[in-house]
Amino acid sequence: MTKKETGTFINGRGQRLHTVQFEAVGSPKALLIFHHGYGEHTGRYDYVFERLAKAGIAVHSYDCHGHGRSEPHEERSRALIWRFHHVVDDLLAFSKHVRLGSKAGTPVYVGGQSMGALTALHAVLRDQSAWDGIVLGTATIDVEWNWFLRVQAALGNFLAAVIPRARIVPAVRGEDMSSDRATIELMETDPYNVMGNVRARTANEMLHAFSHVARHERELELPIYAHHGTKDRLANLGAVRRLLRNAASRDVTLYEVPGGYHELFIGPERDDITDHIIAWVKEQSQRRADSEALLQRPLTS
Repeated sequence: MTKKETGTFINGRGQRLHTVQFEAVGSPKALLIFHHGYGEHTGRYDYVFERLAKAGIAVHSYDCHGHGRSEPHEERSRALIWRFHHVVDDLLAFSKHVRLGSKAGTPVYVGGQSMGALTALHAVLRDQSAWDGIVLGTATIDVEWNWFLRVQAALGNFLAAVIPRARIVPAVRGEDMSSDRATIELMETDPYNVMGNVRARTANEMLHAFSHVARHERELELPIYAHHGTKDRLANLGAVRRLLRNAASRDVTLYEVPGGYHELFIGPERDDITDHIIAWVKEQSQRRADSEALLQRPLTS
């Protein structure tokens, strides 16, 4: 049985964030720092985190500010992202905090789901030397565009400044997130999930975050794992293919889930994709260990 611990972490803006930790069974093979998606929370991932921990991969995560059990709690600030760099700052500060309490030399990976994968990419682009690889779960680095989103994007800066908290950007419907009715009901009835339209400020910050990744994706040199559903109606699979094609890293893996929608960590596909992540992390960590052992071998004449 794995051990789950909860706690709190104070970010640089004085907000108290809810944290979770799943200790690895046995000697940890790796450490994964994970960021959830927009409008949800870490509690949704207990099953996946427990499976990772049983495989020897310790997991640390937290609820993003204004999400789940994290501050601020008032309705006007829920799921409000005033600056996307705040989200990235929190991930980097939390990661530094986690590393201080972890065994030196343990491979450290960063990843996330949807907006969490976008956040992980931003964190990596600030300093790739801090990580051993990145895990992208249905990465939202671009969206499936419709006429309303194009109009919103054109007026984004204006709307974000004038009516930042207004929920005017249409959200994807539950039936577009998963093909499984039970998964949709679980998402829609979760009291910690933020449902409905997205705030103008949040949506505009996301668009700017997409552009940042597109401008800098060629700089990515770390090993990258990504999975994505072929029927994802929210996050653009073509953009993920483009990122992996353009990245400087030659160690890239894309697992396209046939018929998969956006909610792959939560729905019936969860065991399959968790198996893929476990296998990838173990392979990467073994390569790292082999390389270090080779460097430590004494030279012979």
